[in-house]
Amino acid sequence: MAASLDEIKALEYSLHAASRTDREWLERVLHQGFREITRSGAMVDRQQTIASLIAEMPGSGIESDDFQLQILSEKSVLLTYKTWGRGATGNVRGALRSSIWTLTEGTGWQLIFHQGTPAAQTLALSSAG
Repeated sequence: MAASLDEIKALEYSLHAASRTDREWLERVLHQGFREITRSGAMVDRQQTIASLIAEMPGSGIESDDFQLQILSEKSVLLTYKTWGRGATGNVRGALRSSIWTLTEGTGWQLIFHQGTPAAQTLALSSAG
């Protein structure tokens, strides 16, 4: 089953919305082998990510664009995109993001890897404008 950009984008967006604090949803969408390299450079696993997201306070939201999908195999895709938002001090924080989604039998598409890399200040400012 080939993935479409719209389908994978919708799943990724769900992790930027209110459902990111829904344990049941997170346990369905995050693969058992999920790993993340956070924007701050820490490596975290599935359980750490779920615990962190559930405890998260509502924020000002994440804006994103420039989504690109690369097919890695029949059952895996790489999604890359840019995000930005305002930090606690009001500064614009941008990131370049990459997510690997894998098609799991009986479950559908699941996120197995995610990385957020701080973007150059010029990218963050131009995206937020």
